[in-house]
This record gives sequence, C-alpha cells and structure tokens, in this order.
Amino acid sequence: MIHISLSLLFVLPAAAGAQDLIPYRSGAKWGYAAQGGKLKVPARYDMARPFSEGMALVMRKGRYGFIDAKGREKVKPVYQSAGPFSEGLAPVKLRGRWGYIRPDGGEAHPFTLDEAGVFSGGLAAAKKDGVTGLLDKEMKFIPCAYEEIQPFSEGLARVRRNGLYGFVDGQCREATPAVYDDAFPFSGGFASARLRGKYGFILRESMAFKEKDFIDIGPYAERLASAKDRGGADERCGYIDAEGNEKIIFRFFMCASFSEGLAPVLRELSGKWGYIDAGGKEAIKPLYDSVTGFKGGVANVSRDGVSFYIDKTGREYLKK
Repeated sequence: MIHISLSLLFVLPAAAGAQDLIPYRSGAKWGYAAQGGKLKVPARYDMARPFSEGMALVMRKGRYGFIDAKGREKVKPVYQSAGPFSEGLAPVKLRGRWGYIRPDGGEAHPFTLDEAGVFSGGLAAAKKDGVTGLLDKEMKFIPCAYEEIQPFSEGLARVRRNGLYGFVDGQCREATPAVYDDAFPFSGGFASARLRGKYGFILRESMAFKEKDFIDIGPYAERLASAKDRGGADERCGYIDAEGNEKIIFRFFMCASFSEGLAPVLRELSGKWGYIDAGGKEAIKPLYDSVTGFKGGVANVSRDGVSFYIDKTGREYLKK
C-alpha cells in the first residue's frame, strides 16, 4: 500500500496575526483562547488545531472545516478529512476523493485525487489513479514512484522504496538513492540518517554520509540532534551537534528533537515528559504522559488520557 505523509498536525508554524489564538479544551469540546487563557471562540467543536496562515482546522460532527482568527467559519465543516493551510492551499477530502481549496473555500484542484498532502517548497505529495507523485502550484502532476513521500525541506523530500529511504528533488530526480535504513528531513544543511546500522549525518552540499560514533541519532533541528552514547551502559540520551560534539549531557531516558528552542525529554522510564531549552535547562516541568514539539508557540500534550495544548510558558489551555 502506498502511503503519502499528510502531516496533518504541526506542518507549519502559525501565521502572523493568529499566534494569539490557541486551541482551548473545555470538557470534551474545543474552542480558542488568547494567550493567557481568555476564551475568544466558544468551545463548540469536537476537534481544533492550531492556526496556520490565518486559518484553523476544526471538526464538528465528524466533518472538517476552517475558521479565521475572529472565529468565523470561513470554510463550513463539510469535509471528510482535511489538512492545514500551507502556501495558500489546504488538502480536503469529499465523497472519498481529495482536492485542494483556497482560504475563501474556492476549489483549487478538483476532487480527483486518491490522496493529497500539504504543500511545502511549492510542491505537495499526491496520489492519482493509483500513481504516487508530486503536485506543483499549477496543479501539474509529476509521477514519483515511491511508497512514501514526505514534505520538502531545503529543496529535497524524503522518500521510501522497499522499506529504505532516500531523497528526491522537485522533479522527482534522485538526489541520493533509497539505501538508508532511516533518514530525517534536512535542517541547516544536515539530515540525520542510519546506513547499514551505522548512524550519522548526510551533508546537503555533497549528499555524502558521515558516520558518527553514537547510536539512535534523532532528527537534526536547530543545530542539535538527540543521540545515545555508544559506550553508555544505561544508554542515556543527550544532544550533539553536526560534528558529533556533545552539547547537552547524556542524562535523559528519552529525547525528542528541538523546535522553537525547546525539546521534550523524559528523565526516567516511569516518569513524565517535560521540556528543556538549548542549554539543557528545564523550561517546562515534567507533567505529561505524551508530548509533541512546539509549532507556532504551542504544543499538544496529554495527561491522564486527556489531550490539550500548552504554550511555551507551560500554561495549560484546559478546563476540565
């Protein structure tokens, strides 16, 4: 089965002018609050996502639509599924088929696609008539025969074929063959990868792979990547730079990648997730059972089976 990564949540930061509105959970319903917690949009939705390009994806009675920063339903919740707005377009599903709409709700691509992803770098992964490929902003379809196509970053998209990973450019030309056991998107000229069991970084300039003497290297982001020391008896994780230098001491049980200056960490297996800053200092106390990275100033977390959002001060947008 061919899979296209739609990345419905946290694809892009919130657009300027919409950061002040944060998804707010009240019981089983969702609305939006200003930073600080004052409710601005009544909690009447069954799902609410952060703003992207001035629009927020919401769901009511199993159908998806979009609201603007004033809480007005600019796109009525009529779609079976949807992704966030990115580069002026959002993928939406209607009557079992995917297409794209503009912020005013107008159709940008007819509902003829099997699958559709969000735009990044002027391109989106899509599947049409059983063929996987890329769509440009003119809606030209470029066949690209891979099992999975991730959003573009620094001009390249991670792809998967026969369970292995590589990268392609915007014309689906191979930048590096699908030979990696795993690979993550490029950031700052580097991509974390694993090749025949060895961990290291791919250099964007040459596409050469440089092995590093660590295990389980995570995505490289904001000049840091999580890693575990190969010689560590208890396999604690910390953070390294692209040269393999230890930047944050290996003292955590689990580490996730940095975004907007913060990274989720788990100090002990039986503990809770919190966040550290780029200096390794605690920024948000470990209170959560699961977490995501920050985008647009907010992160999705859960505690005791309840999912909600927090801001970078640790304020919880939740009313039980």
